[in-house]
Amino acid sequence: MLRIHFTSEDLARTRIATTADPLWEIALSMYRLMGRRGGSAFAVWRSRTRHDLARTGGTAAVRRVLAPLFPSTSSYFPDFLTPPDGVLGLDAGVDAVLSTPRRLLRRELDKLAGRTGTPSWAWGLADGRRDAFHDLRHGLHTYFDTAIAPYWPDIHSMVDADRAVRGRAFLDGGAGGMLAGFRPIMRWEPPVLSMDHPVDRDVHLGGRGVVLIPSYFCWGAPVPLADPELPQVLVYPIQRVQPSAATKELPTSGAPVARLLGPTRAAILRATVDGATTGELARRQRIHASGVSQHTKVLREAGLIVSRRTGAQVLHTITPLGAALLAGATAGRPA
Repeated sequence: MLRIHFTSEDLARTRIATTADPLWEIALSMYRLMGRRGGSAFAVWRSRTRHDLARTGGTAAVRRVLAPLFPSTSSYFPDFLTPPDGVLGLDAGVDAVLSTPRRLLRRELDKLAGRTGTPSWAWGLADGRRDAFHDLRHGLHTYFDTAIAPYWPDIHSMVDADRAVRGRAFLDGGAGGMLAGFRPIMRWEPPVLSMDHPVDRDVHLGGRGVVLIPSYFCWGAPVPLADPELPQVLVYPIQRVQPSAATKELPTSGAPVARLLGPTRAAILRATVDGATTGELARRQRIHASGVSQHTKVLREAGLIVSRRTGAQVLHTITPLGAALLAGATAGRPA
């Protein structure tokens, strides 16, 4: 069990990350790829990713470089692989990984060696060897490009939908109300947030607050950093739907888009930019909720919105594809 202790200052400094973190998605997807947890939920993605890695020649790099750093037999992996800069994008995150001070690299690699073993090439990181840094950069980019980048727009959409739900909970009940909304994966009993964890421990934030990072590839319980002295983050699983790239290609015939040309449906799509419930859409468009549900079903099937149930309500948020369609329509209007 993990127990995170908050003060009033911690609550004021607690926030949700603005987007998915590519380095955390790399780390957690490695466990989905190499291990068995989340088997059925990620079966299609796992099969396609293994095929694509083999086709592009990335399998060897993943097995030699990344797999030993994210051992499927242990929940521990080095914290330096998921620096805060990851939310700024993959390039910024990888640069931060490779800029980790050598003393910290050695300390975390020593810890990994004591649990599951450290690959021989990785000691070169602590020794400042260029070939080791090249191998890690190449491994991270190769894996991301093959295993995650094809699904990134869908992951981004699902994270945005989750953030919309958390944001509404925050507006209704403050930070405490938002934390309470994470049941059942986390339990908020002020001033302690508790959750399942392989190791029984307490983390006292001491005014640092915590950054909550929504993740597509996180499964089951949230994941904290191993070192409680670092600025704290907590990665939690979002509600997933199957990414379109993992199940079918986006439609190219234009038929689903043609069905969106009606004024009511276009207005509903615009209203989902900031997130809106079925009831809110019905009030704004002055139509019955059943009619809204028909429109949102078409938008969802076309990949233009994501719908997520929260309590008795369904919250609809626009996807990058939907936003691009709106942007294109706006750009094409005559002055």
